[in-house]
Amino acid sequence: MLRLYYSAMTSAFRCRWALEETGLPHEVIHLSLARAEHKSPEYLKIHPLGSVPALVDGDQVVLESAAICMYVAEKDPERRLVPAEGSISRAHYYQWILFSMTNLDSVVHGPYLRAFPRPPELRSGTATDDERTALRRYLALLDDRLAVGWVLGQQFTTADIILGGLLEWADVCGLLRGADTAARYLARLRERPAFQRAAD
Repeated sequence: MLRLYYSAMTSAFRCRWALEETGLPHEVIHLSLARAEHKSPEYLKIHPLGSVPALVDGDQVVLESAAICMYVAEKDPERRLVPAEGSISRAHYYQWILFSMTNLDSVVHGPYLRAFPRPPELRSGTATDDERTALRRYLALLDDRLAVGWVLGQQFTTADIILGGLLEWADVCGLLRGADTAARYLARLRERPAFQRAAD
């Protein structure tokens, strides 16, 4: 059984969401950041940097949330979250995952970290206008796609999970103000039963 080491409001959420989408048997092991459980000697043997998430599959460990999501998609016997190997859709799948984890994350991560320690009612004011403008510039590349479907058109994939996880952070810190297409896309993602199970 897969074991996911998890903390709420971290990038581990997208991994839990991927597991819920596939239905693969798994166990979620909650770590309290407030109690520094992610820095315990036991967990440092799994993740030497003391970060979450980490996925344990037998005697193997996978780190980094995007890699974990992609690994989970490959393990799904029905391959519901990944396009056909060798297809142009597969190339675009890699493209948008890497785009999300480089360009989008570079804009979203800082404001989200500023929001994270604040009370919920104060989090949405941590992003600046300049940061919102930078995010909208990147999201403009995806606007046509997100207006009518998923990142790859009609097939929901891991690329949506990774992008959606970042947009969830963006919304928390106020980055999505003025990004109406992305906000509507995020609302559709939140309606997915697997998203809701992962968010519990």
